[in-house]
Amino acid sequence: MLILTRKPGESLYIGDDVKVTIVEIKGNQIRVGVDAPSDLRIYREEIYLQILEENKSAAEGISLDSALEELSGGWKRGGQTDKGSPSERQNEGVNAKRPEVLLKRKSVGSKA
Repeated sequence: MLILTRKPGESLYIGDDVKVTIVEIKGNQIRVGVDAPSDLRIYREEIYLQILEENKSAAEGISLDSALEELSGGWKRGGQTDKGSPSERQNEGVNAKRPEVLLKRKSVGSKA
C-alpha cells in the first residue's frame, strides 16, 4: 500500500484520468474530492463490498435455477431430451461448415 502525506488543497493523480484532492481535515474525518471520468464507477468500500456480495448471491441463484430447470425438463420428458445431451447442444455448430468465398484479384500491372 502506498501511503502519502497531503495537506488540504493538495492533490494526487491515479493514472492520467483520476485526480484525488484533500478538501478538508476536521478531527478524525477527511473530505476527499475525486475528479474522474463519468464512466468510471467510484464506491465507498462498504458499498462496494455489499455490491460484490449481492452479485455473488445472484450468480449462485442463477446457476442453481438453470440446473434445476434442466433436470426437471428431463424428468418431464421421461429422461429424454429432444435436443441431445447438454454437451451435444453446446457443441452444435462446431463442425458446421462455413460457406467458402472465392475472390478474384486483379494483378497490379494488368489492364482488365
